Amino acid sequence: MIREKNIISGSMYEAEFYPIFSNGRRIPSRGKKTKPSSKEQQNLNDKNARKKIVRLVNANFGKDDIVIHGTYRDDEMPTSESECRRDIQNYIRRIKRYRKREKMPDMKYIYVIEAKTSKSTGIIRYHFHMITNKMNRDIAEKMWLYGDWTNADRLQPNEKGCEALAKYLVKNPEGGKRWAQSKNLKKPKIQKPKDGKISKRYLSKLSTERIDDAEYWEKRYKGYKFIEANAVFNGYNGYWYLSVVMYKKNTEVMRR
Repeated sequence: MIREKNIISGSMYEAEFYPIFSNGRRIPSRGKKTKPSSKEQQNLNDKNARKKIVRLVNANFGKDDIVIHGTYRDDEMPTSESECRRDIQNYIRRIKRYRKREKMPDMKYIYVIEAKTSKSTGIIRYHFHMITNKMNRDIAEKMWLYGDWTNADRLQPNEKGCEALAKYLVKNPEGGKRWAQSKNLKKPKIQKPKDGKISKRYLSKLSTERIDDAEYWEKRYKGYKFIEANAVFNGYNGYWYLSVVMYKKNTEVMRR
């Protein structure tokens, strides 16, 4: 049986098609004795992390919200991630007090701490990136007290929302990245799955003949504009796996 899963994240709309048993459990994509390698598992984890944060960012942030890039002066560089996190939490408190005083909506945010080891000194250097809801960019920059270079930019979503920025937040350079979020973020809307509405044969047709048929997808999902579709055939179980990405029509976007 084929399941269709639909996810709405702000102006973004995704449709995923994949095989399940009659009890709703996914049909295995590989044999019991062929477990994924550690590299394959890491790639899968990274892929799922990207999906999660892309959807979360698109569900909560958009045009006119801002992204803040905060650094440290050399003489005030924290000696641990926990120290850096404490500085960021104090920064968030200052912004919250400002927003409350100015009668602005409650602060929403996602931030990431990045740590890189200096090749010349061996010292771990910390900085952060934070997406937050609309506010004066100059004030946001001045409220971070530790950096000679701190910058706040207005978000400029394209037809994929803020996907590029969201993926950057979970990339994995030397030192890694760790992200945190405010508790008041909206979750992407996952609609009730549609099971058995299309056949295995029809999924094969969608994955081959209709894969780039924008007219078909826009007719199927009215009110949305087609961006892309990706399909993979699994030779082990004999099923296609299909994902379709669209965005709401009349949404103001920056062109790439």
